[in-house]
Amino acid sequence: MNIKLLVCDIDGTLIPYTRDRITPTLKEAFDQAKAKGIEILIATGRHYSFIHKSLFEDINPDYLVTINGACLVDKHGHVLESHPISEEDLYKIWDLCKKHDIGLGFKFKEGVVGYHNYDKFYKGYVGDHDYGDAVSENPKEEDFHIQHGLPLGIFLIGDETIIETFKELVPDLFFAWSYKDGYDVYPLGFSKAMAIETVLKMNHLTWDNVMSFGDAENDIEMLHCAKVGVAMGNAKPIVQKEADFVTTSVDEDGIVFALKHFNIID
Repeated sequence: MNIKLLVCDIDGTLIPYTRDRITPTLKEAFDQAKAKGIEILIATGRHYSFIHKSLFEDINPDYLVTINGACLVDKHGHVLESHPISEEDLYKIWDLCKKHDIGLGFKFKEGVVGYHNYDKFYKGYVGDHDYGDAVSENPKEEDFHIQHGLPLGIFLIGDETIIETFKELVPDLFFAWSYKDGYDVYPLGFSKAMAIETVLKMNHLTWDNVMSFGDAENDIEMLHCAKVGVAMGNAKPIVQKEADFVTTSVDEDGIVFALKHFNIID
């Protein structure tokens, strides 16, 4: 096995939702992997602004796939490629959220902007974390997308039974359950795996050189494509079913356990 790239989701994989920093044991494991010439790519549904500084300090990732593949960023924060949501789908989602009072936020290059039920969206999306001005409310004088261009992703906060009905109403978008009453939404045809494919081509690698780690539905494709797809012990059953290996939970340093199991590190 010739692994040259480790691909890791953030929430529920690198860190639990209750913590902002990886464990010292995981940091040491990544240091060992890097010493062997293995690069690290973070693949997340988060906007770049929502990636904790501690992850850059502890991991120093070589690439970041953000907003579920809609935006690929290098280690210096430079955007390598991006894929916006269509204007038609923007208005469809916006209308549905207004009709059903769903908290709605659009992910733009500049940050995340709440478009409906801002208080509900902010509480469900940000919680007790402090991201400064990375989240703002849609300006009353003119819609943010008119000034800055179309968004790259969407996040919804609300009743799951209602949000599930949106799937048939907006068929060009993929709705990925993220956590209770929270959904990541992004265009069909673009995914974490597609952005990873770009990185592989840039570095003359293939999926046979990849070990990927994830816990949610938006990780399934990259787990399936990788030479070794590892589901966390805390992953949903549908994710574990698609993985090559199920490791221990994020709280038990599941990434470290898998890296040792496959002899990637000592």
